[in-house]
Amino acid sequence: MRIALPLLAIAGAAQAQPGMSEPPDLSGWWVWESPKNGEAPSPFMDAPFKGAITTEIAAAKEAFRRAKLPDPADRGVDSRRENCKPPRFIGFNGGFEGAVEFLFTPGRLTIANEEGLIRRIAMDGSALPEAVEESNAGTSAGHWEGQVLVIETIGTRTGPQTWGKAHFTERLTLRDTDTLEIAVHIVAPELLERPYDETLTYMRDRGHIFQEYNKCVDDDPSFNPKTGREELDLTPPADLPPPPEG
Repeated sequence: MRIALPLLAIAGAAQAQPGMSEPPDLSGWWVWESPKNGEAPSPFMDAPFKGAITTEIAAAKEAFRRAKLPDPADRGVDSRRENCKPPRFIGFNGGFEGAVEFLFTPGRLTIANEEGLIRRIAMDGSALPEAVEESNAGTSAGHWEGQVLVIETIGTRTGPQTWGKAHFTERLTLRDTDTLEIAVHIVAPELLERPYDETLTYMRDRGHIFQEYNKCVDDDPSFNPKTGREELDLTPPADLPPPPEG
């Protein structure tokens, strides 16, 4: 599982559904309010994981407690290559290293962040399909329950840095004009002992200016910034046969 250390503005107002009052204003930029008091600055670390990942999580939490970030290399993870992969939705919209933005258009909500994650949520009343192709952002459908926006997501790409075949349910509630609460319910039987609930709080940043955030620029696995040279070894193996004549 990738431990994220770790965009939402409205293009027009959110569309009210028949029979409901005007939906809450989610316009502007939002930043995740990370835990305080020495807690690990990453969501979902207290989830009831099962299997080998429990050891990794315990080591990461201890490293955070000692104010030392864990070295991904200790887990056999090449962070340069991992950082150059497209961003994936793992239940967390971002906001730790890049702000988050909501974009409402007719029949759709787009959630994006400054790290490049883009989620497209159907808001036209359609339900989630029974079978979907895996993708980095998954397949999502949303609807309003009064003043609460409910989003369900399935089909996120599986792999060693993800939740596996998970079903996410997010409930977004505007607690006051500048405080957004997202209650996340995760069902991931391949990775979790039982369903898990986490509540994330975002603060509106009214003066925020968009900044592109990309770790891959500094972590290109084919280039060594210290030497200024290509890092890939293109030397052919010693037992490589010569090319055919003619």
